[in-house]
Amino acid sequence: MDSEFSEAGEIIAPPHLSPGDDIRVIAPASAPDMKNLSKTIARLSKLGYRVSLGRNIRRLVQRNSLAAPMRERAQEIMEAFQDDSVKAIVCARGGYGSIHVLPFLDYDLIKSHPKIFMGYSDITALHMAFNKLSGLITFHGPMAASDPDEFHKSSFKLLVDILNGQSSDISGFVENVVKYIHKGKVVGRSIGTNISVAISLIGTPYMPSTAGRILFAEDTAITSGDLDRYFSVLNLTGYLQEFAGFAFGEFKQINSNEEPMPYIEDIIQQYMDQLKKPSIYGLPFGHGEDQMLIPLNAKMSISSEKPYVTLEQEIVN
Repeated sequence: MDSEFSEAGEIIAPPHLSPGDDIRVIAPASAPDMKNLSKTIARLSKLGYRVSLGRNIRRLVQRNSLAAPMRERAQEIMEAFQDDSVKAIVCARGGYGSIHVLPFLDYDLIKSHPKIFMGYSDITALHMAFNKLSGLITFHGPMAASDPDEFHKSSFKLLVDILNGQSSDISGFVENVVKYIHKGKVVGRSIGTNISVAISLIGTPYMPSTAGRILFAEDTAITSGDLDRYFSVLNLTGYLQEFAGFAFGEFKQINSNEEPMPYIEDIIQQYMDQLKKPSIYGLPFGHGEDQMLIPLNAKMSISSEKPYVTLEQEIVN
């Protein structure tokens, strides 16, 4: 493999967020809902942050359902990292198309200009590429145009406190009882979170190593057969056996009356029974109503008993 695609050895925690900082909202994939985006901008402004918009949101250069052509979306990402006045980058939404921009990004520049980067769903492709090639800790978290209500919840204060470096208690996001599949506690670096997007990177230079990692996984609009295929690919490539543990969020299943399928929980149970590694199910992240903050590429622990999820390192400087 070319040296330019070798895995970054150093893990980089981005600078912390401070009151009054500039938060840049970008659209790396599908075009955002502007009404929802406006609600989030108003909320962040009320909290005292300055909010700037990426070039493609401002110019409304939408192509079909995508926010802009792939090179322009890549340029918007790079401009956000290069701009030293920007302290955090929040994706407007996922959708699809993040994978298009991966070959056009400068991962060395991203490494030398680390920032808080937050999003989920299709944004998983960017998380995994940044984690591998820039060594950057990134964040699964709410998106400006997809989750306007998340920015008004009491849990958002916890998110801000963590990104400000004032708290490290990520367990505060998990209010309800989490089911365990296999008991135990394990420490490892996090990876995830959208399993279908993650699987699409296997065989590319953007897929991180899975050795000793904790897989945080969720998905939406899939059948249990889809999930079975994803686990089968992980199994056949040897990646599945390398994970140290598993933390599952929400899965929105498509059911077919014509072809009855097992429940997604049954598929997960089947593979976890084979592996017999610490695994928990039902964390509040995915495509549902709640969106906990999950640092990715960070040293964390998961446990079948409270606290279910714990940070094991500083995730912002």
